[in-house]
Amino acid sequence: MTSHTCEEKRVHVLSTGQLVFTRQALPGDLDLVNVMHQRCTDASRYKRYQGVRRALTSVEWARLTNPRYGVTWVTTPSNGSDGVIAVSHLMRTDRDGVHELGLLVEDAWQNRGLGMSLACHAVHLARRLDCHSVAVMTDAANTPMLAITRRLGAFVPPSSSGVVDLVIPVAGAGRCPQG
Repeated sequence: MTSHTCEEKRVHVLSTGQLVFTRQALPGDLDLVNVMHQRCTDASRYKRYQGVRRALTSVEWARLTNPRYGVTWVTTPSNGSDGVIAVSHLMRTDRDGVHELGLLVEDAWQNRGLGMSLACHAVHLARRLDCHSVAVMTDAANTPMLAITRRLGAFVPPSSSGVVDLVIPVAGAGRCPQG
């Protein structure tokens, strides 16, 4: 998996060699994001939200796309045929120097390195924003997110159940591929 910036889009080369693009989300992307949510399994949505969410509301999306609260990205295949295939967020928290990361990758696009690339993209932005930590809240059974956060330097408890709060130290996140 490699990625680099191309104008306003970030280009990711998946482990399969396929190209996908990530760009900052717009308020008008809500319908595409909700269509992607419908294509995701209940299990994937549960891992992301710790509940089975079928869609985001217009109020939630307005907050997620408002720069006052952070940044949200949407990812699309290079041919654009599948619409949005992933949504990621780096949102401010009430703690100075801490932003929260959220990722949802459509099931058909999982296990190709996209989640790791999106997490690295967010951590690099957090570094530019002078954050010291990126918080992640996930289900203890979300092994892909646990692997991503572990690779980025978070301490992951050996055995837990329910929701796990993790912290990625931004200074130690040099485990991201450069690009």
